[in-house]
Amino acid sequence: MDAWRWLLNPIHGYSVKGAYHFLTTTGASWDRNTVDDVWHKHIPSKVSVFVWRLLRDRLPKKENLARRQVIPTTDTVCTTGCGGLETSAHLFLHCDIFSSLWHYVWRWLHITWVPPGTIRQHFLHFTSMAGLPRLTHTFMKVIWFASVWVIWKERNNRVFQNAVTIPSVLVEQVKLNSFLWLKSKQANFVYNYHDWWQNPILCMSVHL
Repeated sequence: MDAWRWLLNPIHGYSVKGAYHFLTTTGASWDRNTVDDVWHKHIPSKVSVFVWRLLRDRLPKKENLARRQVIPTTDTVCTTGCGGLETSAHLFLHCDIFSSLWHYVWRWLHITWVPPGTIRQHFLHFTSMAGLPRLTHTFMKVIWFASVWVIWKERNNRVFQNAVTIPSVLVEQVKLNSFLWLKSKQANFVYNYHDWWQNPILCMSVHL
């Protein structure tokens, strides 16, 4: 008779502990750190899963779909029509359309920043922004998650709904999502949306 067999442990079979150990110890050391770093009480689970997949380059973007022969290799151009190959780095960091969202985010935060070239470095640098106290790191992480989530949702809207939203409007979704996540999960976050919209750094209780 046919039977299921868990290849990681053929004797004792599947266990949650064994699966978690495999996921957090396979690959380079930076992968283990970022896996631990994406799970946070302020962020919805589905968004954490999305970021986990993003940092491991496992999103169903066109380049990955073409490599798996789901779509033709001729159909890998970025959905914005910018002409670039739709890789993760291009979609979230280098696309002329989507990357402009980050400039609106920086303007909202009143910071100046030169972004790194890879998604992993972008995540690590943004969430532990140099020059800002450690207590801001949780807030910066929430904002980064909200930003990449909004980009991915917009990408899917363009592909499946043929709907386009400009980056100056998308940044408002970043502000709203990050505020709602913080407000619902952090009891001592006493600020209203207008406060967050106008001066997020002050809402982080940072005095620069």
